[in-house]
Amino acid sequence: MFDYHIHSNYSLDSKMSMADACIKAMELGLTEIAFTDHIDLDWPDNIFPAFDISSLNEYIEKIEEIQEKFCNYLTVKKGVEIGLQPHTLEQCARIVTSHPFDFVIASVHIVGRKDPSLPAYFANKDKNQSFIRYYEEILTLLESFDQFSVLGHLDYVKRYSPYPYKEDDHTIGSDIIDEILKTLIVKKKGLEVNTSGYRHISNTPMPHFDVIRRYKELNGQILTLGSDAHNTRFIGLNFQEALVAIKNAGFNQLTTFSGLKPQLFAPCIM
Repeated sequence: MFDYHIHSNYSLDSKMSMADACIKAMELGLTEIAFTDHIDLDWPDNIFPAFDISSLNEYIEKIEEIQEKFCNYLTVKKGVEIGLQPHTLEQCARIVTSHPFDFVIASVHIVGRKDPSLPAYFANKDKNQSFIRYYEEILTLLESFDQFSVLGHLDYVKRYSPYPYKEDDHTIGSDIIDEILKTLIVKKKGLEVNTSGYRHISNTPMPHFDVIRRYKELNGQILTLGSDAHNTRFIGLNFQEALVAIKNAGFNQLTTFSGLKPQLFAPCIM
């Protein structure tokens, strides 16, 4: 089993060492992981430091050191989670193409210079408006960006919504979500199943089971599984529940990556 969304202490919101992450992964019986530390260029709020890797070369070298150290026990891939904004797309593309990544998550953490994890994003927007605005931004950015493997946490906005949760929240903006999924398929890109959603009141992965099923109906094929862990406690979180949901959605295979090229593997359920 594979965890393809792990943040080490090269992300400023994590204190977990790569070695500790690998040890935990092995204890859980994982066979492959990808470190996907943050690069978010031009973070708009000066109160918070930007989630970027200060030295990409050092980051790559550290992963290579870890690969060698754990090579007999665990496959470790060089990944990155790159945050997209309209004015940073060219720089993001250069970063990806100039480094030997195996795997790239494209994520949207900023919309209109506001962070959906903070109350200011939701000001003067009701639930529908705040969700739809987020999905519209994803669609616009994906149409202009190709240097990635999968789209990360499609419904990230729900994680921080101040509005009361309802079981049909995942249907908000469904027409735009459909266009996002179709864009991924046309570009031969994948969708991430992010189990951090199980820590939300919805108790579902991100995106919702129905969105994963819809991706399959549209002939989507590339699906990765990631915990979005920032500490060892959350590595592999709720993977068995997520795998059941993935199988129920019609998928018999998960995807791993080497040198940005996808490889399909049958998922196991314990």
